Amino acid sequence: MNEVEEKFLKETVDPIFNDYKKEVMKKLLENEDKLKNQVLKVLGNIADKASKIENCKVKYIDISLLQIEFLRETYEVTAIAYDENWYAGEGIWDVFSIDYIFEGLKEIKDKLYKDIKKYVGKIRPFCIDQYILKQLSTYNIYFSYFVIKHLKQWDEEISFKEMPKAETLQIIWGEYKNYSQKVYYYDSTTKTEDLFKEKIKNGNPEETVFSSWTGIKVDKLKIENKDISCMNLKGSELNRVVFSSSTAVGLNLKKASLKTCYFRNCDLGASDFSKSNLEEVVFETCILKNTSFKGTEFTDVYLSDGKKMKNVLKEDDLKC
Repeated sequence: MNEVEEKFLKETVDPIFNDYKKEVMKKLLENEDKLKNQVLKVLGNIADKASKIENCKVKYIDISLLQIEFLRETYEVTAIAYDENWYAGEGIWDVFSIDYIFEGLKEIKDKLYKDIKKYVGKIRPFCIDQYILKQLSTYNIYFSYFVIKHLKQWDEEISFKEMPKAETLQIIWGEYKNYSQKVYYYDSTTKTEDLFKEKIKNGNPEETVFSSWTGIKVDKLKIENKDISCMNLKGSELNRVVFSSSTAVGLNLKKASLKTCYFRNCDLGASDFSKSNLEEVVFETCILKNTSFKGTEFTDVYLSDGKKMKNVLKEDDLKC
């Protein structure tokens, strides 16, 4: 990249795309349900195709907004399913378009191509294309956040029940060799309380983040300075468990039972406590942004800022 290109990207292109990132996020927020339904539909199609292949057990699903489709302005997302040998089988894939998220991008590109003409060959169109492709990793971060949110309770969907699954199944959103993010993890292996406590003690994020412990019973444990983001504790029974100074973004505690539990200085953003039963539970100086308590039963539950205690009687009492 030459000096003229660097100056043009910094002074002209950067401000345009800083604003455009906000537009992409706005479109995502406006079309959350549409994106969710597209992802669930494509998973349903994969389940249908996989179920017709003898002895097929899906272990991995990669969902990618490919660079080539981004440049072609089709904005097609490809979902490919693999078995444990990373074999895609006989066409276990599907495609959907998210062009509605990138409205206005073509006009921006066309204007930039026009603007560089006055530099008489000193700025190459290739330079603009490469800059735009670099934005793709940021957009994929946005998409993965929403997909994580909407797949949190995928086990309640028909496509999950119909999917011929291996013992474990993970879904990845992103691009090969660039940004990729696990957005869902299923694990049907037998779990024990002792194993759970061992994994927490070891504190290895690779063994805790996105780990699945549905229906587990845990008594007397302190989880301190750990990353348990997106851990699945759905339907679990937690008694005398203390969560302290831990990252627990996207924690799944739907339909769980928590008794005599304490959350202190934890980030519980985007977590799900819906339809759970909380008894003698305290949330002290915790982040509860976008956390769901829909249909939750509260008995002696308190919210604290470290100085004052507030009795929680309903979901609205926990809104931040």
